[in-house]
Amino acid sequence: MIYDKNSVEMIMALSDAFGPSGFEDDVLKLAREYAEGLGRIEEDHLRNLYIYRRENKGVRPVLMLDAHSDEVGLMTQAIRPDGTLRFIKIGGWSDNALNGVSVLVRNTEGDYIPGVIASKSVHFMTDPAERNKPLQISNLFIDIGATSAEEAVNDFHAGIGEPVVPDVKCRFDEKHGLFFGKAFDCRIGAAALLETMRRLEGKELPVDVVGVLSSQEELGERGCKVAVNHVKPDIGYVYEGCPADDTFTEGYMVQTAMKKGPMLRYMDVSVICSPRYQRHVLKLASAKGIPAQGAVRQGGGNNAAVINLAGDGVPAVVAGIPSRYAHTANCITAYEDFENAVKLAVETVLSLTPDAIESL
Repeated sequence: MIYDKNSVEMIMALSDAFGPSGFEDDVLKLAREYAEGLGRIEEDHLRNLYIYRRENKGVRPVLMLDAHSDEVGLMTQAIRPDGTLRFIKIGGWSDNALNGVSVLVRNTEGDYIPGVIASKSVHFMTDPAERNKPLQISNLFIDIGATSAEEAVNDFHAGIGEPVVPDVKCRFDEKHGLFFGKAFDCRIGAAALLETMRRLEGKELPVDVVGVLSSQEELGERGCKVAVNHVKPDIGYVYEGCPADDTFTEGYMVQTAMKKGPMLRYMDVSVICSPRYQRHVLKLASAKGIPAQGAVRQGGGNNAAVINLAGDGVPAVVAGIPSRYAHTANCITAYEDFENAVKLAVETVLSLTPDAIESL
């Protein structure tokens, strides 16, 4: 596969960006750079970013393209007497995935300082039951190297309420077309949205398109609840970085495999994606020879749930780019899934005439 250099660089930069829920500023700064020239760009107080396509007419049905800009993260809750930091989770982490993770802690000066999530050393666990006990967040702390609370505050400028993310740099394995990094839920989706809008630049479309990078999805689709009221879409298309299930699931149940194309979910606990629209997109993928997967999920949630219930009801689907080990510090995703997600989104936008939207 031939890789688009700009897309690769964009994916890596977005993955590296510091942006847990509520603190998406660095992500939006990057997105503005990649969206330059595409149209009018606005931002609201919840840190939602709106990209109004330059070619919009203002009299056609409105398609809202959505991807969330935030990532799961952590927040400093308190500073312990020994200088380590007590923390809470921002979003859905597994406690067992946290121990030993290198992190960046924003301090009160706005600088990012290194730290590591740690627990009591195994060398001091004399009871075998203690060694085998599953970790809980109450047994974990962030060590920034301070030796007292005073040093943590005065020298490291640690403070409560400050956000934390994994200290992971994205790498691209060009030989195999794989990205290794953090935050692919949903930075790979954000990259796909931006690339979709770039490929649509200058094209005459049957709809007006507004791209939205919405905030705080990991805390219950909060940003999208504001964005959908602002955009007032007639139809929605949601990008996700969805958790891949191909490394632990029995073969016949694998529905989100890496390098098998974007995953169109029929439902999860938050939404039943519009069945006619879902069928339309999957048929389009088949007709255009674009690999795609379908999935029925018992867990998870996404912004389509918010879009679907807006106004008098808005048709919405979710195209997820498989990401192995989502909601951990180290994830894997494939360039070809990104590319096929963009191709499918472009074809979908081109197909959404006013009559087609009415039929969905």
